[in-house]
Amino acid sequence: MAQSPARRILFSLIASTIGLLLVFAVGELFFRIFPGPVSDPPAPPPYNYRVPDREYGWLVQEGYRHTGELRDKCDTIYPLTISFGKNGFRKWGNPDAKRPKVLFLGDSYTACAQTSDDHLFYKLLGDSLPIEVFAFGAAGYSNAQQYLALEKYIDAVKPDLVVWQLCCNDFIDNYWELEKVAGYHVRMRRPYVLEDGSVTHKLAAEYPRNVKPYSHFLYFILKRIAEAQGTFDQPPAEPAEKWIAEKNLDYEPFARSVRMTDAVFKKMKTLLAGKTRLLVFDADGFQPQYDQFARLCRENKLDFADGLPAYLQTFEGAGQCIRTDDGYHWNNRGNELAAAFLRPFIEKQIATQDLPGF
Repeated sequence: MAQSPARRILFSLIASTIGLLLVFAVGELFFRIFPGPVSDPPAPPPYNYRVPDREYGWLVQEGYRHTGELRDKCDTIYPLTISFGKNGFRKWGNPDAKRPKVLFLGDSYTACAQTSDDHLFYKLLGDSLPIEVFAFGAAGYSNAQQYLALEKYIDAVKPDLVVWQLCCNDFIDNYWELEKVAGYHVRMRRPYVLEDGSVTHKLAAEYPRNVKPYSHFLYFILKRIAEAQGTFDQPPAEPAEKWIAEKNLDYEPFARSVRMTDAVFKKMKTLLAGKTRLLVFDADGFQPQYDQFARLCRENKLDFADGLPAYLQTFEGAGQCIRTDDGYHWNNRGNELAAAFLRPFIEKQIATQDLPGF
């Protein structure tokens, strides 16, 4: 018996839907098994030391080694030999040392992948001060990730002093919605500390990258379309950094990030209370972020080593080359100057009579 037109149309729609779902399922399975076409290219050495971690976002590969060359901002090539030791620390001292143990904690300025082991600012401080040095940092780390990393390793190190290195883009790293509209991006899933101190995990990625966690196949298609249109990974016309500089706390995404950052500061203070002293410094000097860090330290009664960016600028103004070719991170000379600036602050901390373990 002949089917009615309506039944034929319905049958065709059902068949087409099943066919599309089958294609989608096969495509999704393929890209889950072979994720290469939807994966970003690996970072080149010496920046390929990070390994994904579900809880911490990413950690540093224990035992990573690299020997090669880099250029500084003045286009001078210099040799580079770097290593990451136990637990991914750039420097792992002796936890049983009797002298004060100082843990340097931060992001890429502390990871110092652009600086050989013998020229690191904390290595130089360890050579000139009676301290046992530990150092942990990773490129792109937020203040929340730094706090969680310290929480993870504090019992193994038992530091007497933590020297916490901040960076002005931490505010972007500290709030996923701010990163989505910024020119600076990490685009990796990571933990965030909310205003109430609780921890959540988010992927700070814009369209179409935010589709990938749900479907690799659909992301592959949408990425190809965006690439053809020239819109894939293009920075916003007016990035968050512009609004932060112009509006400060009147720019609500930045204001919320500052509140979330304050929550991290409070958690850090609680974690170290009664056991470990804390010294904070900011590696760069962009405004108003630098002043917001100084204010948060002041309000939370944390010691802030104020003035490093201005100190470095005096040497740059005199013609010295202190940065790598990215224009931000320190070369060997920059590390020497950072060590010279921090030394009196650390000397004061370890000379304090009530320093635990000293």
